[in-house]
Amino acid sequence: MNEQEKAQLQRYLDQNGFVKTWPGKANKRQLILKYLASKFEINHEYSEPDVNLILRKYVDDYVTRRRDLVEAHLLERTDDGSSYWLNSEK
Repeated sequence: MNEQEKAQLQRYLDQNGFVKTWPGKANKRQLILKYLASKFEINHEYSEPDVNLILRKYVDDYVTRRRDLVEAHLLERTDDGSSYWLNSEK
C-alpha cells in the first residue's frame, strides 16, 4: 500500500484501526477490504468463527465484510465455508 492509499484509508478508520464508515465508492471499499485482508496470515487456514473473530476487531458488520472479502478474492474458502485462507496471489 502506497502513502496515498494509507492517507485515504485513515479517513475511514478510528484511532484504533476500526472502520468507522463504509465508503460509497468501489475503489475506496477495495482499499478497506485490502486493509482487512492484511489482518490474516499467509499459509494459515481459518475456521469461519476465527475469521469472524478477527473481523469483529475492525468492523461492525463482519458477516457482510467476510462475504465481501471472498467475493473480492482476497480470502478463499471451501465450498461448505468451513475453512478460509488468505489468497496469496492478491
